[in-house]
Amino acid sequence: MLWLALLAAPFFLNDFANIFIDDYRVWLTIDYLFVKALPLVLIIYLLQTKKVALADLGLKMPKVSQLAFWTIVTVFLGRGLDQDGWRFFEKILPDTKLGGMPRIPVPWLDKFDLYFGLLCVGIFEEVIFRGLAYRTFRKYSRSTAFVFFVSSLIFGLIHWSMGLHAIVNTAIIGAVFMVVMWRTGSVVPTIIAHFFVNYVSFSGMIPYDSPWFNFLK
Repeated sequence: MLWLALLAAPFFLNDFANIFIDDYRVWLTIDYLFVKALPLVLIIYLLQTKKVALADLGLKMPKVSQLAFWTIVTVFLGRGLDQDGWRFFEKILPDTKLGGMPRIPVPWLDKFDLYFGLLCVGIFEEVIFRGLAYRTFRKYSRSTAFVFFVSSLIFGLIHWSMGLHAIVNTAIIGAVFMVVMWRTGSVVPTIIAHFFVNYVSFSGMIPYDSPWFNFLK
């Protein structure tokens, strides 16, 4: 539990940069130090000291059929929830957004962060908030519902600076992704899906509209 708390803490604290930092260079420095470099160092330490194994972090390869099936399912559900769900909750919940990420005006740096940065986000958030969280909370409760609820709530709360709708929506996404961890024992499908969903969102590859959301309107 202590290591999970230490690994999760930078993600909570990093949101202060979304509120108070406008300079993209400072924001990127903080982001890469605290929610990329620091988790990497801590995870390497845990592995080297054998406090955890790769499987404890969900870092094991499922069967090819499982990988393909759950990746496709997670991508489909994740994309719908991230875009359509986001707009839906944004519409029905009060606006409590406190800040956001500054625009990166340097094209090559923006591309680098879009690919490498989002890949790191997918890896570290899945390893910590799905893999390690599942292992940790199962020690305290055999209830799968408890594991899903607590882990998804924590995952939602690390997006607190983006508002109530972001917390609710990402908590739901976290619960869906945790189902995959529960069923496969692996975060590999969710890492792939996490990267794809974020890439779609941040690159603007697919616009924020769909027949499903238009129906809700």
